[in-house]
Amino acid sequence: MRWWAVAAIAATVLIGLPLAHAFIGELGAVLLGTFIGGFALGRATAR
Repeated sequence: MRWWAVAAIAATVLIGLPLAHAFIGELGAVLLGTFIGGFALGRATAR
C-alpha cells in the first residue's frame, strides 16, 4: 500500500465520518464512508 492511500483511508475514518454524521446523519455517513473508503481501498490495491 502506498502512503497516500493509508492517509486517505485514515482521513476518511477520522475526519470524514464525523463531518458526514454532523451534516447528513448516521445512515448517510455510513453510506458515504463506505463509498469513499471502498474507493480509497480499491485504488490502493489496484495495480
